[in-house]
Amino acid sequence: MKAVVENYDTVVIGKHLERVLNYNVPGGKKNRVKIILAAFKETAPKEMLTDENLILAVYLGWCMEVRQASYIIVDDIIDEATTRRGKPCWHKLDDVQSKAIIDYIIIDSAMYKFIKKNFNHLPCYENIIDTLHTNILISSIGEYLDMIATHQDVLTFTMEQFRKISIYKTANYTVYTPTKLGQILAGKEDVHCEKAKNFLYEIGFFLQIQDDFLDCYGDPKVTGKIATDIQDGKCTWLVVTFLQRANRAQKDILKKFYGKKDEESVARIKQLYEDVGLREAYRTYEDTAYKSLKKGIQETNGIPKKMCEGLMDKSYKRKI
Repeated sequence: MKAVVENYDTVVIGKHLERVLNYNVPGGKKNRVKIILAAFKETAPKEMLTDENLILAVYLGWCMEVRQASYIIVDDIIDEATTRRGKPCWHKLDDVQSKAIIDYIIIDSAMYKFIKKNFNHLPCYENIIDTLHTNILISSIGEYLDMIATHQDVLTFTMEQFRKISIYKTANYTVYTPTKLGQILAGKEDVHCEKAKNFLYEIGFFLQIQDDFLDCYGDPKVTGKIATDIQDGKCTWLVVTFLQRANRAQKDILKKFYGKKDEESVARIKQLYEDVGLREAYRTYEDTAYKSLKKGIQETNGIPKKMCEGLMDKSYKRKI
């Protein structure tokens, strides 16, 4: 990808892009590249499982990881986050700051040039591009819904609202689109089936709820990120589940302190969560959802079952 931008500037831009990528891409779970490769290997006929095609699947997977890196640059700016993957967010570096927005544009644009260079000879090239464009539109809508919720009265949050944000912002991007890309490359698109799509969304929804729990209760030394959901006033599974369990007095306390950035306010919210047993509620949810999704994998056509099985087993009771 560095070579793509060096066509325009071999001295400045190429070296800068290399620095941006080296800082922001490593350290993640790499689920997207794993999903694309696994979906391709499981879906493609044997004659397509050549070294050349496997390399293309890896290329496509890493393009999604690069897109994730550009996405979190912007997401961290919006959330005013300070750390990501165990180090300061890109926009927090003294010599970067607001220039991080330009880096997001450069990374995303370079990714499309890289894809054209390596995939435009394939019949599925146009479909790959359309899928990526659709993905960024849906993800951007999800980011917008997530952002405007922070200006909403916390007592009006609903599970339906949280679910919509999660599907648009996370599930489509993290599970559905990588699976679809792997199948497109394999020459099959059974994932277009509505039932298959909705099931992959359910896996993504499960992963988002885990992320919400880890934001509040995870160890920053393990997750690599300092929690901000409470401070930012996010519509999360925790706060929506709290609203379903809380009495009037507890809801009044929530409204007073939720979305405030001081440590005392955050501590008050976490105590409220403890008072209504959110840790236990989450553990019950995780166990029940895991068993249900594992069963659903066997009952749903049009999905790469081994890939989904592996993703669920890896994600169950995860710490990061």
